[in-house]
Amino acid sequence: MFLLALSCRMMMASPLYSANDSESLDILEVREKSRNHNNSKARYNLKTRENSKAPEGSQTQESSKTQNSSQTRDNSKARDSSKTRDNSKTFISEVNQFVSQHTEGQWFLGYQYGDLNRNRVNLFTLKRGYVTFKSHFSDRWSVRFTQDITLDQEGIDRGNVELRLKYCYVNYETGDFWFFTDPALEAGLVHRPWLDYEQSINPYRVQGTMFLERAGLINSADFGLTFSALLGGKMSDRYQQQVNDEFPGRYGSLAIGIYNGGGYHALENNQSKNLEARLSLRPFPGSLPGLQFTYNMAWGKGNAAFAPDFSLHSGFVSYERQHLALTAQYYSARGNSHGSYLTSRGMAAHNEGYSFFTEYEIPQTPWTLFARYDYFDCGNMDISDSRRMIYGVGYYFYQQNKLVVDFDALDRGINGEWENQILEVALDIQF
Repeated sequence: MFLLALSCRMMMASPLYSANDSESLDILEVREKSRNHNNSKARYNLKTRENSKAPEGSQTQESSKTQNSSQTRDNSKARDSSKTRDNSKTFISEVNQFVSQHTEGQWFLGYQYGDLNRNRVNLFTLKRGYVTFKSHFSDRWSVRFTQDITLDQEGIDRGNVELRLKYCYVNYETGDFWFFTDPALEAGLVHRPWLDYEQSINPYRVQGTMFLERAGLINSADFGLTFSALLGGKMSDRYQQQVNDEFPGRYGSLAIGIYNGGGYHALENNQSKNLEARLSLRPFPGSLPGLQFTYNMAWGKGNAAFAPDFSLHSGFVSYERQHLALTAQYYSARGNSHGSYLTSRGMAAHNEGYSFFTEYEIPQTPWTLFARYDYFDCGNMDISDSRRMIYGVGYYFYQQNKLVVDFDALDRGINGEWENQILEVALDIQF
């Protein structure tokens, strides 16, 4: 009992839970609740942030998809644009290739100063222009269409630029046979045998026409048929590159044809047809490859209503080597292809003449020197004999284009007056 009473006293003197301890418990309980609330709030905020981040990521993905789609469209447009440009370049390339393969042209532009038929001349002029279209249907069939542009020199249209046909033919290459190499047949408005050959040796058509054409004997083209061929194969590639690659037959070449007779710029005024032929022989292709002898002839009627006789026989000697060309020509004829060379009785008049030409290419330069002399004897026609001197310099540029400065003097009547004297600057443009 004593012990029980002592314990009760001690418990009353020192209690386990005081009033302050009760308050502390209350504070701890409040803090625990606050902590739980804050933890709950933190979890809520975290979840809220996570939930809010999810739409932002989705929006980013949508934005990325939009950007990728836009970039895809841009890339597609770029590819389409690039493809369009490539197609355009391909088309332009094909057009350029077609033009280079099927078309070509040549212009003769000039400035002339001096005396012509006792009148002062001071003018710029278009001497000639050619635009050519060519096409091959197969290995053997081809066509050519050449327009001739010139100034009209007569009639009420004198001075107008005139456009007419020079060539319009179909060409058939038969294939080599016998002694013939590259034989071909032209039909339509075709080459006549002579002038195309002479101009392959004398390249100064820009200065003026060749001797027989300037003398009024023949023309370069006509309606009809022409057969041409090289003889006995071809000269070496070296010869063709260094000297001349036109008509390169090892033993020469030939051409023969039948024509209306009036030329490409005249109507047919009668029912006759003219025969023309050229035979060029190269007798020493090994030791003297540049030496050729040529016979040229024409036989038929002049292109007049009363059909006067016309016959022509011409001999031509040419020698070519690197940097040098020499030619000499003589002809004898009765009448001419136009039917205008007549005696006072209306008969075909005898006429004859000769011509010399030379060209020297100054080595390792684009400069050339050239000269020509023509003599025409009109016989008993009511026109005067004449002689002509031509000399000048040429300057080649950009392949076969050239600038020519020449002096052309004509002495009509051979009395020493030289009434026609023309100083000329001319351009030969080929494209």
